[in-house]
Amino acid sequence: MPGPWGRFVERISSQLAFFPPSPPSYTVLEHQDASRELYIQPTTTDIPKVLQCSVMKVDTSPTPKGGHGGGQTIVTAYVPYRGTPTQTTILYSHGNAVDLGQMLPIYRELGKLLKVNVMGYDYTGYGSSTGTPTVGNTFSDIKAVYDTLVTHYNIPATSIIAYGQSVGSGPTAWLGAQEPNLAGVVLHSPLLSGVRVLSPGLRWWPAFADVYPNHQMAPKIKAPVLVMHGTEDEVIHISCGQKLASLAKNKYPPFWAQGYNHQNLETSPEYLPTLQKFIHHVAPRPSKQPAAALQEQVQGRRQLQRALHDPQLCPVSTAGGSTRMVGRGFFESGWIGRGA
Repeated sequence: MPGPWGRFVERISSQLAFFPPSPPSYTVLEHQDASRELYIQPTTTDIPKVLQCSVMKVDTSPTPKGGHGGGQTIVTAYVPYRGTPTQTTILYSHGNAVDLGQMLPIYRELGKLLKVNVMGYDYTGYGSSTGTPTVGNTFSDIKAVYDTLVTHYNIPATSIIAYGQSVGSGPTAWLGAQEPNLAGVVLHSPLLSGVRVLSPGLRWWPAFADVYPNHQMAPKIKAPVLVMHGTEDEVIHISCGQKLASLAKNKYPPFWAQGYNHQNLETSPEYLPTLQKFIHHVAPRPSKQPAAALQEQVQGRRQLQRALHDPQLCPVSTAGGSTRMVGRGFFESGWIGRGA
């Protein structure tokens, strides 16, 4: 997005698309021992503290095709799966009105249920990350996090599943188009493009005056693409997800959550099974003996049922200041704050 017009569009979009919680839900502190390791300390008592994760501050650099991003320091948190070691890792780009402190307990539960590692991060200008959020910065952010997974945590691209929710679908689709060896891409309630969210039936709009042109990125993604969208989405019309699913070259059967909207797709009983099947498709694990596989299936179903019905699972404060319990489906309606 070069030139003064591009900078103007980015400035306007940053004011419309990004709502970082203020004040942030956490601070980054250093352990007062020989390790001097970083950890995330919630600023309110209603957000659980997650200890089993590796916290790093990562410097970002401008991307060749990402606009004017880079030059900032962002916060990342890698949550390893505590069971049988696995390299399968979800790189999660969150929505526009939450930060890493609020999402970290959710990443922990997501990793447990899906038996994967989860890498979360805050965009530039969110939480304890420096700078101001812009579209170009989110591209630089996700590229820096991806590089950290590959170089620091030794996770190969073929084991990384890029997952973008709502506005997070922008940097996720961009990364998918840039990195051909990703294991998979998940677009959760995705934008077709910034302008096309406001006008879903729009036939044409100049690319230089738009942001997050996912409709141009989707055909360039070589990894399998799973699109998930609620049929009653009141923020981003389902036609956006349907169009992206049709544009993807390496299609995986999409998930249209009947009767669910932008805020509660995660509460659908088919949400977790859909992700489990997709993960098995893109990153299959060694086959088990039938008896062991059946036992694991039963245990997993019981664990899922507990997560779906435990009202105490992960209390999270929304951007508006009120507390919502993240329990049913381990995500509760409204957890993403302003929605996009």
